[in-house]
Amino acid sequence: MNLIECLQEVSDYRRKQGQRYSIEAMLLIIIMAILRGHYAYREIARFCKLNESVLVSKFGFKNGRVPSHVTISAFIRNTDFAGIQAAFHKWACNSVSIEEGEWIAIDGKSIKSTVSEFSTEYQNFVSLVTLFLTKKEQVLCSEKFESNTTNEINAVYSLLEFLDLRDVVFTLDALHCQKNFKSYCRRR
Repeated sequence: MNLIECLQEVSDYRRKQGQRYSIEAMLLIIIMAILRGHYAYREIARFCKLNESVLVSKFGFKNGRVPSHVTISAFIRNTDFAGIQAAFHKWACNSVSIEEGEWIAIDGKSIKSTVSEFSTEYQNFVSLVTLFLTKKEQVLCSEKFESNTTNEINAVYSLLEFLDLRDVVFTLDALHCQKNFKSYCRRR
């Protein structure tokens, strides 16, 4: 199963009426832009504008235009992350074999510009924890969490439970050097 087939399984939050761009096209455009180093909404829109003729011809946009930064922003904010995560994981599992003794780096990073109430004790921001196969140089899976609802340790537990990996080596931050985490890994 290729990446496009997996992305087609992501549910679309948008109404069919007036929908100009398919969910697969939007996700692929965002992926291509990120691969080229364009991460912000306006940068992704600029990438679209620079490659407008190719994108319009490949995706067959009926209006002959590429998505604007407003469309891209709304799409990213409202699309179900869990659906994208499941599709990506399905593709990764079909594309990458995890060998015995594989080294997997686990790290969490907060996402720029997601901080709310930065000057109070109720500060909140969105973070991602990612599992990275170091030999193959590929992301295996990631987990999104908000700092006011959970933390990186719980997100790592969740990912490890979900993947049920055996006979691999994990590298993690010192944050994870806790008694319960060590006993969890020993059971594996």
